[in-house]
Amino acid sequence: MRKKQETRCESCAFRAVAEKSPKSLRGRLWIWHTSFCPGWKKHLQNLREQNQAAPRIGHLRGIWEK
Repeated sequence: MRKKQETRCESCAFRAVAEKSPKSLRGRLWIWHTSFCPGWKKHLQNLREQNQAAPRIGHLRGIWEK
């Protein structure tokens, strides 16, 4: 099992705001951003490899079954 790699997405202030209020403008921008962000995709892949749960919000297509 690989050691968990820390990503900036885990402590992102923008993500924290989006999780508190996903329907706000900033929340919707963050969700849109996750559809193409390579850092977020790497973060999701790391979570998947560690058998952790999917994030509450964010782009999950191709990573977790819905």
